[in-house]
Amino acid sequence: MSIGTNIYTLRKSRKITQGQLAEKLGVSEQAISKWENDQCAPDVSLFPIIAEFFGVSIDRLFGYHMNSYTEEVKKILKEADDSLDTYKEIAIFTKGLEKFPNSPDLKISLAFSLSMVNRISEDANERKEAVDKAVRLCREVVDTCGDNKYVDDALNMLARIYGETGEYKKAYSAIEKMSGENYFFRIVGTARTLGYEHNDAELQKYAEENLFRCWLAMDLNLEVLTSRLAETGKYEEAAAFNRAHLKLLSVFDDGCRNFYAAHKFFACHQLAHNYRKLGDRDGCLEALKMLFPIIRQFDPIAECSDHRISARNPLYFSHTGDGEACEEYMTGFSCGTMFSAFDTFFGDDGEYLQMKKEYLG
Repeated sequence: MSIGTNIYTLRKSRKITQGQLAEKLGVSEQAISKWENDQCAPDVSLFPIIAEFFGVSIDRLFGYHMNSYTEEVKKILKEADDSLDTYKEIAIFTKGLEKFPNSPDLKISLAFSLSMVNRISEDANERKEAVDKAVRLCREVVDTCGDNKYVDDALNMLARIYGETGEYKKAYSAIEKMSGENYFFRIVGTARTLGYEHNDAELQKYAEENLFRCWLAMDLNLEVLTSRLAETGKYEEAAAFNRAHLKLLSVFDDGCRNFYAAHKFFACHQLAHNYRKLGDRDGCLEALKMLFPIIRQFDPIAECSDHRISARNPLYFSHTGDGEACEEYMTGFSCGTMFSAFDTFFGDDGEYLQMKKEYLG
């Protein structure tokens, strides 16, 4: 395998264009194209720069031991993890970096272990040396690695280290530099830094706002996923996610039993239908036992009426404002239409008929 092919493979794995690589290396886009098409090779002086950018050894850049490289790094990571000792981890990662000096995996892992020294050591000098080295390793990854995943991992580590050492501005700066796709690190990193800073009022506001957004995103993702699984006949998988969805919807019920009741209604309704389509009488009946009490929260009139619920949760999300984020509405559904399929499924089943009479009249 030629060096041009290896550069092409590494570039594609990092999801960057020829132009972006050219800019990083200080050469023309045409030069990158020629390398990758084996029309010419990079100048020898560029070999270490290219290898450093991709986080690989020069040997790997030339195609030697490409498979064994990854496997050996994995073995080093596992050996360190199995040691269950921070100082042993540091020794293992340090030795590994002697063999693979450009590995971002090893640099970030060593930085984490060094950051733990700051928590466990009673020696101030040892703590400072460990922190300084951890920061230096993370900076190397940020400055030289072309893979956003590793850069974000390093920035996340920097944010944590700076937060723990009281350098809050640097922590926020690291968070701001994270790629847009890594919203998880951004949200958690900001909340964590506010906690380190003891900025309790801002922490509560920020955490509540983003907790609701994350929770709502899970809610809507589960809603879409379960619907699509049912549409494609994957009823067992759909039912499993329906059950998870119902647990999610009940997380914040304490103090406000109606919160998101409309979503619970439809999740239970879909769960019951999935059991019906699987021919599971008991499962379907249990889902309906959860479903029927929810109907009472809307309106005691069962047939062909508009049912409306306006529910707020007074114990959570006090910082999300007075908009619809903390309310749920549902209008205009017909119980007769919605339960006709269950009537056919259960027939003259006494338990079903008794339950339906009890709740729907």
